[in-house]
Amino acid sequence: MLKHWSKLLNTDCVVIGIGERLVYPIYISGSTSLRRASDRSYTNEEINALDHIDIIIRNPNERFVSGINVYSSQNNITVPEVHHLVKEGNLVDRHIVPQYVWLCHLYRFFKGTVTLKPLDAISDYCDNHNHRNRSKTMVDTIAEFVDVDHRLLEQLGHTQKLQHIVERYKDVLS
Repeated sequence: MLKHWSKLLNTDCVVIGIGERLVYPIYISGSTSLRRASDRSYTNEEINALDHIDIIIRNPNERFVSGINVYSSQNNITVPEVHHLVKEGNLVDRHIVPQYVWLCHLYRFFKGTVTLKPLDAISDYCDNHNHRNRSKTMVDTIAEFVDVDHRLLEQLGHTQKLQHIVERYKDVLS
């Protein structure tokens, strides 16, 4: 499954700076707000020179529902239709894949230390979290899209090598 999802990550990997902090923005985890607050960015090979990166991790169930809704809105497809396509394996999108997949994308370019932080820590980086109050059509979560991220929640607040996180959970997506 990870191999299938990795095809989505053929874009540049970008870490942003906000003041003295470095943050890796993940889609549907405050990335728009973080990018708007950024004052510099590092791309691909530039990331390897960094020492420490913070990563905002959102509640996986909330993120999945938001991802389905964002895809629906951006592509003019109903939320139930998007959910059905995802459930049947006919649609995978950057807004919906597990946050763990994004950590694997970062790991291609960065082998250093990270700290996983909860979404409410976003106020430490920016004043205005966009989309926080947007209404959503609720859908049931799909286990393969949220299970590994529920395990990531156990790592919130811990500072460790990104490699340890990637290796610890790599078999969850098998």
